[in-house]
Amino acid sequence: MGHAKELAYVVPYVLEAPTAIFEGLREEMDEDHSAHGWRCYCGVPKCSYGAEGEERPPRRGQVFLVFVNDKGIAYNWRWEKADDMDDKLPIDYRIRFKEKVL
Repeated sequence: MGHAKELAYVVPYVLEAPTAIFEGLREEMDEDHSAHGWRCYCGVPKCSYGAEGEERPPRRGQVFLVFVNDKGIAYNWRWEKADDMDDKLPIDYRIRFKEKVL
């Protein structure tokens, strides 16, 4: 139930109020690195959800990422460790993505 609530509430929140948007995925194993327009939306949502769907505080020291393909479809999302220098961005963002567009 937690994953369903993340899709229903957290994914739209991050897409509407991102702290950053990156284009050109370099480090994601399941991505087409040659595709133009593939983006990663990054954000710090107001809450997270437990396995049973219970609302919890956002995950400390983590950011939520939403991956969107060149057709504008969100196809993957997850929590990841935040960068040590900027807790609103994912760890190693400088080498994982080609360009920061927002």
